[in-house]
Amino acid sequence: DGVKFNFNYVTFLHIASIVAALGLATDSSTTVISSMLLSPIMGPVIGMAYGVIIWDWPLIKRSVKIELISIILCLILGLIIGFSTYWTHMAYAWPTEEMYSRSSRHGFLAGIPIAFFSGMGVALSVLDDHVSSLVGVAISASLLPPAGKLGGTLTENTIAL
Repeated sequence: DGVKFNFNYVTFLHIASIVAALGLATDSSTTVISSMLLSPIMGPVIGMAYGVIIWDWPLIKRSVKIELISIILCLILGLIIGFSTYWTHMAYAWPTEEMYSRSSRHGFLAGIPIAFFSGMGVALSVLDDHVSSLVGVAISASLLPPAGKLGGTLTENTIAL
C-alpha cells in the first residue's frame, strides 16, 4: 500500500522535504528527525524488500521507480528551500553540523543497505503484525535529509559561482 505514488504520498513528501531542509538549515536535529517521521519514502523501500522476499519483480521495479522519483523531488525541494533561505540569517552558519553529519559520502552510501535491510525487517514485521519497530526503522533508514542536503549544497555552490 505504501508503494503508490498518489496525492497523499506526494503531499507528505513535500512536507517532509521542507521540514528536513529547514531543520538542516537551522541546525536542528529535532526538526530533522521530525522530517524522518513524516517521510513517506520508507514505503517504496518496504516494497522493494517485500518484493525481494516474495520475488515479485513488478513490485520491485515499481518501488525502485517511486524511490528514485522521490529522491529527485527531495533534491528539487532542497534546492528551492536552499535558494529561498540563502539570503536569510540562517545561511550565515552554513554548512551546519547537521549538514555535515548528514552529507558524508560514507554515511549516504552506508544508508542504502541499511534502508534496504530495515525495509526487509519492516516487511516481515508487518506480515507478523509486529509493527512496534516501524518508527525506529523509519528514523534509521530515512534517506530524505541527505537528499534535501544535496539540494542545499547545490544551491550553495550555484550561488558561490
